Amino acid sequence: MDLALNRADYLQVVIGDHDGVVTCFGMKKGEAVAVFKTLPGQKIARLELGGVLNTPQEKIFIAAGSEIRGFTKRGKQFLSFETNLTECIKA
Repeated sequence: MDLALNRADYLQVVIGDHDGVVTCFGMKKGEAVAVFKTLPGQKIARLELGGVLNTPQEKIFIAAGSEIRGFTKRGKQFLSFETNLTECIKA
């Protein structure tokens, strides 16, 4: 199966680790290049992609402890709020 991609932003991977760092990698000339990396924080329990329905899911949402944060595909934080839940958010 041949897959023809015309845009480079299809080739991105987002990782959330136990140190609370969100890292986004992109492919450039066959090499993995870091697009952005956040500062360490609470352990990331959940990472989801989201956005407007029927469009590419380009927003990155993470749950760390009882906090929700949202990032754009370029790494700019556009959302952050603390919930009133006592336990950590897992889903």
